[in-house]
Amino acid sequence: MHCRFAAAVLLLGAGLAPAAAAEPDPIDRRLDACLGAPEGGTTTGQVICLTEAYDAWDKQLNAAYKALMDKLDPPSKTLLRDAQRQWLAYRDADRAFQGGPWVQDQGTMMRVILNSAAVDRVRARTQALRGYLAVYE
Repeated sequence: MHCRFAAAVLLLGAGLAPAAAAEPDPIDRRLDACLGAPEGGTTTGQVICLTEAYDAWDKQLNAAYKALMDKLDPPSKTLLRDAQRQWLAYRDADRAFQGGPWVQDQGTMMRVILNSAAVDRVRARTQALRGYLAVYE
């Protein structure tokens, strides 16, 4: 029993560890290529690149959530559903704050900064769910 637990901890830890040493995700490679293209040199181009990356990560988030829900026992499904709803509420509240009046006087680069933060947030949640899922694979 202890070996199975230790293996699960190692897998979970590996799935949640920073991806710095790992190969970049294809979404991040596409984002880097988009930002490196001539269009990515403008504020509008950067926002477009980041929006595309956010949408791709969000799609992966939903896939990881569904895959994990398919593996969990009923009580754990309820806990994950509750946690995900709270994460979504946090995400939405943070985005509302980012669209608040304080942003209006911050310049055009603030859009890039906030969109980049949104990508980081959805990427991190996706990687966390993938880490939990790795315990089952």
